[in-house]
Formats: sequence, C-alpha cells, structure tokens
Amino acid sequence: MQYFFILGKNPILSKAEINAVSEFLEYRIKNIEFRDNIYIIETDKELDVQTVNKRLGGTIKIGLILGKISNLARFEDKFIDLFKVEEGKAYYGFSLYSLSPEVHLGTYQRQLLPIAMEIKRKLKEKDISSRYVVSKEKELSSVIVKKNKLLQNGAEICFFIKKDEIIFGQTMAVQEFEEFGARDFTRPGRDDVSGMLPPKLARMMINLAELKSEAIIVDPFCGSGTILQEALFLGYKKLFGFDSNDKAVENSITNINWLKERFGLDIDNIKISKVDVKNLSAEFESPVIDAIITEPYLGPALNGRENQNEINKIINSLKQLYLDAFKQFAKILKPSGKIVIVFPIFKLGSNLAELNIFDELFDLGFEKVNKEQLIYSREKQHIYREICVFMKK
Repeated sequence: MQYFFILGKNPILSKAEINAVSEFLEYRIKNIEFRDNIYIIETDKELDVQTVNKRLGGTIKIGLILGKISNLARFEDKFIDLFKVEEGKAYYGFSLYSLSPEVHLGTYQRQLLPIAMEIKRKLKEKDISSRYVVSKEKELSSVIVKKNKLLQNGAEICFFIKKDEIIFGQTMAVQEFEEFGARDFTRPGRDDVSGMLPPKLARMMINLAELKSEAIIVDPFCGSGTILQEALFLGYKKLFGFDSNDKAVENSITNINWLKERFGLDIDNIKISKVDVKNLSAEFESPVIDAIITEPYLGPALNGRENQNEINKIINSLKQLYLDAFKQFAKILKPSGKIVIVFPIFKLGSNLAELNIFDELFDLGFEKVNKEQLIYSREKQHIYREICVFMKK
C-alpha cells in the first residue's frame, strides 16, 4: 500500500523521523517520491495511520494513496464513489502539490471549482447537504482540515501533480497541533533560557533514537523538561533530567508535576536534579543508560551582527562544553547506546560556522549514525539546530 506524508518546514529531518518510526513500528517501507515537503512511501502492510500520526512530531498530514489519473477531467465521478458520509452535512476540499519543477499549480487550481460544484450537485441528488471547503493557498492547512470536519464527515483529496500524471490520495490524519500548542504554551514553567526547545523537535529527536519502551533515557541539559515531557507522552517511564541551572531544574519539576495533574501521566520513575554535566557519570554506578537525548547550551542570544571573532569565541567555548559532555556520556552509555543531540550552526552573513568536533568524538568512541545533515531552523533565527545521532562503539 502507498501513503503520503506532508512534511513540516524541515522536510529532510521529518523524512528521517518517518523512516525511524517505521523501523521502530516494524514497517518495511520503500521511497516512492520525495520532493520539497512531500514524501510518498510504499509499505509491506497496512499502516496504522492514527498510531503513526500520534507518534510523529514533524509531519503535518498523513493519507492513503488512492490511484492515478491523467488529468482532473471528470474527477467528480471518482470522488462520489469514494465519498462516504456517516450523518449530517458533508464537507470536502482539495489540496494541490507539485512533484515536478515544470508543473504550475495555478492551472490546476482553476479547474477545481467546477469540479467542486459538480460534486455538490451530485451529492444533492443523493439528498446529501454539503459544503466545499477552500483556502487562499493551493493546499488546505491541517487546521482547516481538522476544524472543518474533513476527517470526521467528509474528505480532503490531495493531488500530487507530475508532468504526465496525477497521483491522488485521501487525508487520514493531521498533526495534533492543539495538543503540541498546549504542551508548549500553557505549561507553567517557561523562560527564555530554559523553554526554547519546541515540543515537536523534542518529539522528533526521541523518535530518531528508535528506543524500546523500557529504555532508560537521560537529558543532561533538561532546561524546562521538554524532552522529558515528550518522552512521557511516547510511553517512556525511566527518565533522568539534569541541569546545572537552578531555575531550569525548578521549571522541569514544575512542568512534570503539571503533566501528572493535567494529563494523568505516570511520573514515579522520573528523577530531576541539579547536576553539572562534568559530573554526570557520578550519578550512575555503571554504563546503564540506553540513550542520551538533549539540547545543550547553544551560546548567547545573537542579533545577527556578530563578527567572525565573536562567533569564534562562542564556538571555542561550546567545543569544550560538548567535549566535556561526551567524555561523560562515554562512561554512562551502554555499548551501542544512542545519543541524539543538537549542534549549533551559526549564520555569519552568507557563511555558516560549525563546531567541527566529529573527529574528536570518534576518538572518544562514538560513531555518527545519520548520513544526511538534519537541520531544524526557523525564519529570522541566527543559529540553526543540527540534529546528530551517535552510537557508542
């Protein structure tokens, strides 16, 4: 069977997360199409879309590929055949995506209105009241899809347009944006220093580790507890959070207690305390940790006007922090234990500046697992986050 994924703003990272989750859930997948924010795969068995959707952090929509057509003419007939209404009013809408650089979606967008009106007429003949859901963009957002009931009592059809054919599919699930927002903006412990890691990114990092539910996870720079939080929601219970900052530890504890009160999560096996990363190995008697998932301190806030010397000073300071941390990681990780960690990449005009310590980490006994560069970035940021996955040799 074939499925489509509409990816977030960092599609290479989102694709890597899907591949990791597929491996974790024991699906064998084949890459059919990958372009921009579109990922189409073939699976060896039916995908549990809702389970996959609940686990992912970087995917906006998931749907089932239904077929191929040569053009949009008379698509309304195919639509009526697949359209099912449980009760009440029916809702439907379309999204257009390009799979070829020479495809101009405006031409196809103009064809959708008459098709939609013909669908409305045919539904009326069946005594079904309906509403055509539209957007100013060529695709419907996950918010529009969810709030206009296209999943519960209707359908969103996505068209993936190539030069010589059109692949079409039906959206089966959209990202749980309200839940992510609630866990980000309504938690009580937040500040500019310890509350900046987005829950979606934390979720993606955990998924990249491909850990069994009984795994022991450590976040040695826990900040406000975002990685611990998302690990709890994914079913992990043996969690350790450490930080050298009193306020960060306080925020983490406050937020984890809030998760128990608001969502009823089991937090009995979580330990959060003040520990400097240089002393991390003293917390464990032997290498017992399955994974370290963390975002260390990435340096001071930048305004984009820093010169090369200023950036170099930040990089040299962070190099030592990271090397000190990895020396401790080597002592507490089990053989083949994973590290999923954020590395900063600094924007310096049109150039990028990195820590460049991978050779030193190899000498410490770590192998970098991910081959593609996994970047998480947002507009107007002066630092990119590079997500790196390491394994203890």
